[in-house]
Amino acid sequence: MATNQERREATRAKLITVAREHFARNGYEGTHTGDILEQAGLSRGALYHHFKSKQELFEAVFISTSIQSIDAAVAHGALGESPVDDLISASLAWLKAVRKPNIAKILLDLGPQVLGWKHSRQLESKTSLGLMIRSIKRAVEAGEIEVASIELTARLLNSLLAEAALANLYREPATSIAKQEASVRQFINGLRLEK
Repeated sequence: MATNQERREATRAKLITVAREHFARNGYEGTHTGDILEQAGLSRGALYHHFKSKQELFEAVFISTSIQSIDAAVAHGALGESPVDDLISASLAWLKAVRKPNIAKILLDLGPQVLGWKHSRQLESKTSLGLMIRSIKRAVEAGEIEVASIELTARLLNSLLAEAALANLYREPATSIAKQEASVRQFINGLRLEK
C-alpha cells in the first residue's frame, strides 16, 4: 500500500506530466488548469496543494523537462577515455532529446516567455549549466582543452546547443541534423589543444 508521501509524489508527477502536454500543445495562455485537472482526474485542491499558481506549475514542468533532457544526454554521453569526446557525445545526445517538439517548445520557447529570460536562465544554471561546467573542467584538467573561462565557455556551448535546437524547432535557418551535429563537433573540437 502506498504511503501518503508516495501518493503526494505521484499526484505531483501526474500534474506535471499532463500539464507538459497541454503547455506544449496549447502554449501557456491557451492552457487552462481546468483542462489539466480534467485529464488528470484530479481536483483543484490537489493542484493548489502542490502549486500556488499556473506559473508555478509551468516552472515545475520546465525544471522536469530540463532534467529529463539532461538525463538523456548523460545516459548517452557515457564516460570514456576522452573528456572532449564525452562532451561531444553528451551534447549531441541533448540535441537529439530536444528534437522532440514538446521538449524544445517548453525549454526554448515557452520557458523564457513565461518565466522571463533571467529566471529561466537561473533555473538552467541549476540543471544543464552545472553539468556543462563540470564536463569542460574535466577536459581542462585532462589537458585536452584550454579555455580562458570555464563558465563562459559552458554558457557559450549551451547557447550553441540552444540555437541548434531552436533552428530545428522552427526550421530557421533550415539546416540538416547532420550539419547541426557537425557544427557542434567542430566548435568543441576547436577547443582542443594541439599535440
